[in-house]
Amino acid sequence: MPLANRFRPLTLQSLDQAPRLPSVSRTAEPHHPAMSLLTDLQQSPCVIASYQDGIEPTLHLMQRAGVRMVFVSGADGALVGMVTAEDIQGERPVVRASSQHVPMRELTLADVMVPVGSWDVVDLSQVRTARLGDIEATLHEHNLRYLLVTQTKNGETCLRGLFSARRLEMAMRKPIHADLHSRTFAELESVLAH
Repeated sequence: MPLANRFRPLTLQSLDQAPRLPSVSRTAEPHHPAMSLLTDLQQSPCVIASYQDGIEPTLHLMQRAGVRMVFVSGADGALVGMVTAEDIQGERPVVRASSQHVPMRELTLADVMVPVGSWDVVDLSQVRTARLGDIEATLHEHNLRYLLVTQTKNGETCLRGLFSARRLEMAMRKPIHADLHSRTFAELESVLAH
């Protein structure tokens, strides 16, 4: 049977007035499956910037894309790190510029990103049986705003998805308290010691 005979076009309608945009108000409870709030990178595109990009253009990219974190690619296109809006707008650029004796406008993402070797990740096999409360506890315990999820396929580790503390906080209607300042203060001490 030809393809044209198996399918039929849908009926189109005209609008009398502009439709209302949907509001996203996803609510969740700690006992709900973790997969319910996983941003699955097989279904959602991720925003990627170059390691050579400047801080200000990257912040504008984040704002246009409506995200607070971007992945960073190297010269060969492979992932080399990630950077968050907090990284860009926090003390990290000030510390780096000071330690390198350059103006902040000359810094690139390579100067402020969290390199792949410093990522904290969890395997998808754990996430499949976890609850949102487990994800909240992990973010809190390790002072993370993003929990990256990997998956091994054919012996190769792939980035599969992520959990955002902000999205979890909005869905669960409560803050996830993390002592993020302890991590950035430790970085500041490390730079000042050298």
